[in-house]
Amino acid sequence: MKPTRDTLLIIAAPFEDAALDGTWFCVDCATMEGALLANPHWASRIDVRRSGFPRPRQDIIAMIGEANQSMPVLVLASRSTPPTDAKEFEGVFFLDQPKSITRYLVAAYGGAGPHP
Repeated sequence: MKPTRDTLLIIAAPFEDAALDGTWFCVDCATMEGALLANPHWASRIDVRRSGFPRPRQDIIAMIGEANQSMPVLVLASRSTPPTDAKEFEGVFFLDQPKSITRYLVAAYGGAGPHP
């Protein structure tokens, strides 16, 4: 399923991991939350979805396949021109590294980007 808007999927914090004792947060997803705070205008331009930690993650599977369930991930809209570091699943392009995601969002929507 190709989204009509760029779609950022991140793990909702805090979460429990059945395999580990304790309460956790995803460091890369926390980075994305910080980028969203620094760039509040992104929230009106992209879809932001916060999902639970357990797999399978059906929202992601429906867009970019079972092998690509890691978060954060930015699934690019069907009209977007993918950057050179984008990955592809059945014609749908996505980014799965925080710096790549934020660099793309800055280029597409403006705002503060990651420091080199």
